[in-house]
Amino acid sequence: MINWRPAIEGFDPTFPAPLDAIDPGLLGGGLAAEAREDFEIALRGSLQDVESKLAMGPGAHMMNATGSLTGMDGTRELLSDHEVDYAYDDAAVETALAGMSRKVAGRAAELRFASFTYYVRMGEPGSPGPQRITIRRSTEWQNKDAPKPAGTLEAVCVDMEHRSGVALAVFMPYDHRVGRLHLGDLVGGPSHRRFWG
Repeated sequence: MINWRPAIEGFDPTFPAPLDAIDPGLLGGGLAAEAREDFEIALRGSLQDVESKLAMGPGAHMMNATGSLTGMDGTRELLSDHEVDYAYDDAAVETALAGMSRKVAGRAAELRFASFTYYVRMGEPGSPGPQRITIRRSTEWQNKDAPKPAGTLEAVCVDMEHRSGVALAVFMPYDHRVGRLHLGDLVGGPSHRRFWG
């Protein structure tokens, strides 16, 4: 069951310390200080960015995939793929994620952290059976008035991996109700390790 709250209006994020808002048992014995800092900075920045875009209303922004990475010295960079056609190519998000993943894999030896942010559709957390999560197409803006499939939530996924071997995906459900953005509880889960063994 998801608890919903109206998003905080203005520039303040609804989740100022998002890592603390997910189940602490998910992280087992906790995270090393460097990993915790990288996860917290990427998660807070990604969720705040997406929240400000979602607050503009349904269909008011493109559902692009973005990413970030952190070098060994703590330098942070944003990732994106400007070569894909988010407006009309149904495979644009998958193409962008694959391209950004190749960039990270090619530079993994000089990096300590990477994250990717994209939009998904998922079942209600806690519902019986395996959780089905599908990446949303950026072209869905063309059908912004189409109802979402029954039994699903729309969410933003921030998929993160640290060189220490920890990979985590955090989902922020969202809904527009009565003309206002509402956000659900953050849901976290282990993710696939792709770059660091």
